[in-house]
Amino acid sequence: MARHTSAALVPSAWVLLAVSTLVALTLGVGLAIFHYQQQSKVILNTGETLFRHISQQLETELLRLYQPPAQALNLLALSDLSSTISLEQRLNYLPQLAQVLIDNPQLNSLYQGWPTGDYMMLRPLRTPSLRTRFNAPFEAVWMVWHIQMGPEAGKAVHLFYDEQLQILEQRELFNDGYDPRQRLWYSQARGSGAQIITTPYIFFSTSEFGTTLARPTISGSVLGADLTLGQLSHTLAKLQLTAHSQLLLYDPEGTVIAYHDVARILNVAQGTALRLKGFNELGSTLLARLAEDGYNQERLTSLVLEGQRWTLSQSRIDLAGLPETYLAILVPERELLAEAYRIRRHSVWITLIASLVLLPLAWLFITRLTRRRG
Repeated sequence: MARHTSAALVPSAWVLLAVSTLVALTLGVGLAIFHYQQQSKVILNTGETLFRHISQQLETELLRLYQPPAQALNLLALSDLSSTISLEQRLNYLPQLAQVLIDNPQLNSLYQGWPTGDYMMLRPLRTPSLRTRFNAPFEAVWMVWHIQMGPEAGKAVHLFYDEQLQILEQRELFNDGYDPRQRLWYSQARGSGAQIITTPYIFFSTSEFGTTLARPTISGSVLGADLTLGQLSHTLAKLQLTAHSQLLLYDPEGTVIAYHDVARILNVAQGTALRLKGFNELGSTLLARLAEDGYNQERLTSLVLEGQRWTLSQSRIDLAGLPETYLAILVPERELLAEAYRIRRHSVWITLIASLVLLPLAWLFITRLTRRRG
């Protein structure tokens, strides 16, 4: 009878071992899945926080770009520059204009147009390409472009200055018919009676992209400043969350003004005018597909695009006095949840390894137990 009981104990022990192992594996995998789900929720919530943080950083960057030049134009509008009538009088204000450009390196140039058609621009020659373009003297740091439409109608000159604003050279130019009164920045500022910001475009003289800030003065002239936006793309590149995430700033018409890959913003196709690309022209099927839903949206959602799930954030950056701008952030969920995937994978491996280690120990324990019972 004892032998029969001992024999019956052996299969029961192995059944117990199998059930225990199955329970341990099920519990381990279940815990791994639970941890993965909780970690995913935490990461997705953190992702939302990161999106808001990026939006706030870009708001700060936009304010840093626009506010100082705008304030400088307001101060210059109070000066007597607007009441001058000759080049000699206007050159007395070069130190003030130069200081504004020094304090605001995002400005490409600073200029003023008068109701008579007179025009004066001060441009910093910051790069060798600019010096080459204007055939500037080697020591030249500043260039003045002046057009006199009064008694000497059509007279245009370039004046080159060194760092201390000492004249190096003066050149008379052929007047190609440039008239500030026919420019959009001039007419918009005169028409609004307040400071305006144009839509982004390509600056002809430097092939940089940006906007123009313009403000009318009491005398009827208009002050303008060309503001480059290239720095925004470098900011987006620094804020990129994962290897394949997409970040871009665009206006309500879908024109891209900043992209983490700045080289792809400009349309330089042969035979076409140099211009900023649209939302759906960046060579990304992902963004082209997204553009079909419309540009002026604010949402935080998940979409399946290009065969994988993406977390998408579109938000409006609406700052007083600045042009309406939208921010789009797209991140592959597989990359966003990479840490959660890693934790889940490690949890499963830990469970399997623990089971493989404990299984022989359990087998040894049951074997000894059955021998003693035998």
